[in-house]
Amino acid sequence: MNVTFRCPHCDQIGRVEFDAQTVELACPQCQSKWPVPGGAVTAEKLTQCLVCPSTELYIRKDFSQQLGVAIVVVGFAISSVFWFYRMPIWTYAVLFATALIDVVLYLVVGNVLHCYRCQAQYRGVPGLEDHAAFNLETHEKHRQQRIRLEQAAQTKSQAVGEAAPDRQPGRV
Repeated sequence: MNVTFRCPHCDQIGRVEFDAQTVELACPQCQSKWPVPGGAVTAEKLTQCLVCPSTELYIRKDFSQQLGVAIVVVGFAISSVFWFYRMPIWTYAVLFATALIDVVLYLVVGNVLHCYRCQAQYRGVPGLEDHAAFNLETHEKHRQQRIRLEQAAQTKSQAVGEAAPDRQPGRV
């Protein structure tokens, strides 16, 4: 099992292997360590995120969304050219081939467990069927919380900046 995450200390992307006996995670870039919550990893499933304290996880396909959209756009563009030249059989053939590629990728590509809060991705984790698919309401809750925390941090830094006396260069 492994987790891909953005380190909360150095903000770099890291990938770490873990198992049920892992007691702490370490960032591969800055070497900072944090403990794994007790009972978060069992032999049957992952119950909570190892990077943040969130217990809200969802499953999705382990495939680039940008690449998926690019495949559909290219199929649509090619079929539009055939349609312009009044070649309906080729138009539908390209659309059918694009749909077939999409179905094959859906069947071949595995799933990944994703954290709503910190966006950590877990691969090779048992018990994926115990987790639900993406929920827009839960995602929006975490997105709004992130925005509020960023606004609070900006307000706090502005208040600290206003409280400090103005100093001009060269004056003590």
